[in-house]
Amino acid sequence: MSSDDKTDEDSNPLEDLYVDASSIDRERIRDALKDLVAIDRDSGNPRFYQKFENLNSKEKFTAVLLYRRALAALDDLEEDETVGEGSNYFADLIDVDGSTIRHAANDLDFVKNEDEQGGYLIPVHNIKRAAEYLEDTDS
Repeated sequence: MSSDDKTDEDSNPLEDLYVDASSIDRERIRDALKDLVAIDRDSGNPRFYQKFENLNSKEKFTAVLLYRRALAALDDLEEDETVGEGSNYFADLIDVDGSTIRHAANDLDFVKNEDEQGGYLIPVHNIKRAAEYLEDTDS
């Protein structure tokens, strides 16, 4: 192998395709939530901005699901806590009944209900779709 061959291998243009997917997801979550939900630094609880209050129940549910993803990304979930939660958790936070959450989850194809993850959640591969759903409500 000549030294020119080695140089070609070292500067493979396909190397440019590598990305840090978790960093991209964190940015998407931040951008989707920045005007809707903040996280209390001491308790980890959500703090809802006025704009959040103007959302419909599906949009609020999506925002809280992304908030849960943010907690996980920040490693701010309790030791025995999972990213998913049951319908009552979400219903209490956004002041609707549990059936509203269950219906919203059925309508939103980026939401999954996974018992081993604690309940309703947005899988990592659906973060982009959930963020876009919230961003579409901006218009």
